[in-house]
Amino acid sequence: MRAYPAFHGTLIAGALWLGAAGAAQAALEICNRTSVLQTVAIGFKGEKDWTSEGWWNIDPGNCAIVLAGDLTRQYYYYYAESKNEDFQGQDYRFCASDDVFTIVGDTSCEERGYDTLSMREIDTGPSATSFTVTLVDDGGKPSPGDKIAPKIEESPDGTGTGDTPPPADVSTSGPGGPGGGAPVTEVVQDTTVVPPEDVPMSISTEDLLTDIPAGNHGKGFETLAYFQGCELENQKEYCSFHAGDWKMRVFYRGPTPESLMFALEHLAVNMPVYLRGDMVETRGNVAAIVVRAVEPRPGADPDSRLRAAMQGDWIDDGDRRWEMTVHGSEIFFRKDGKYSASRFFRIARECSGAAGEGPFMVQINAENNGRTCFRIGRVDGAVLELTDAAGGRTTLYRRRP
Repeated sequence: MRAYPAFHGTLIAGALWLGAAGAAQAALEICNRTSVLQTVAIGFKGEKDWTSEGWWNIDPGNCAIVLAGDLTRQYYYYYAESKNEDFQGQDYRFCASDDVFTIVGDTSCEERGYDTLSMREIDTGPSATSFTVTLVDDGGKPSPGDKIAPKIEESPDGTGTGDTPPPADVSTSGPGGPGGGAPVTEVVQDTTVVPPEDVPMSISTEDLLTDIPAGNHGKGFETLAYFQGCELENQKEYCSFHAGDWKMRVFYRGPTPESLMFALEHLAVNMPVYLRGDMVETRGNVAAIVVRAVEPRPGADPDSRLRAAMQGDWIDDGDRRWEMTVHGSEIFFRKDGKYSASRFFRIARECSGAAGEGPFMVQINAENNGRTCFRIGRVDGAVLELTDAAGGRTTLYRRRP
């Protein structure tokens, strides 16, 4: 069988076990505890009709957020393909494509040029706002509190539990799967440590407030975030924040007042802030937002010293062709001086699938929502030691002179 879905035979996935999500970020998350790459699609009741989305490539030991934000329904549906196991779907049928897709409507798939997938049901319970689905190999043992997916016979018909449509902005296409980008298999390199500097603010808190009503431009939200700075990308100017696995971008010459945008330029990179805004749209792990208020909280980050230490340029001591630059909550990799890839990151005390306590550097691939955990070992002004929590490989990085 091919590495990605062919849809012309019996498809595959490991036995599935379900458990309540332990992550603080509200989302539907799928984790891969099997020994092989899993390529995943999902189905759910969307704003207007039944909707299917895919593909996410999830390596062994990694997780992907397939729906971000508070879950507003009890039932969701999944399909997972791997190279060596048959996927046993239930009678829940959704449309799909070989390419990355978001398809509204679950009927007349072939007539519309799509394939049909038979998915299984996920029962998140009557009140869960977050949920984690863990794929395991056939014969795998569930963790305490896990339960096997129930076998339900009827097809979804839009009636019963969960008729309230979810916000349109929580649905994101999974940039993985056929032709959509490679799975996350890179050995990761990142971060360093220097004492943080207390940067005095040259603006007042009033400069960062607006009178925009919540929900005026999208779904309202509030969160603790880290300021990433302001930049120009593809002829678009914006400032950005990182919160959890998300990068949130607010654009110049948009609904956010110019006075607030100019005030943001005076904030220090990595400044913790309490961010109030409206979610306009999302794609992968990147969101476009309108900012309603920003409250700087310089003492709110317990890892401020470590985070500051992770800034700067680093060279892989074992293979000096590889370099990386850590800026704010983002990492940029180069090989032989040429750009190779970029990642978001956050610091965590625990990491899914990793034994023991951190600190961990959790790297997020915004192209396919994949996450990889690295235990932070020796770290000082000249050296950073990271150990792959899944594979056990330790990489030593030295600060670039």
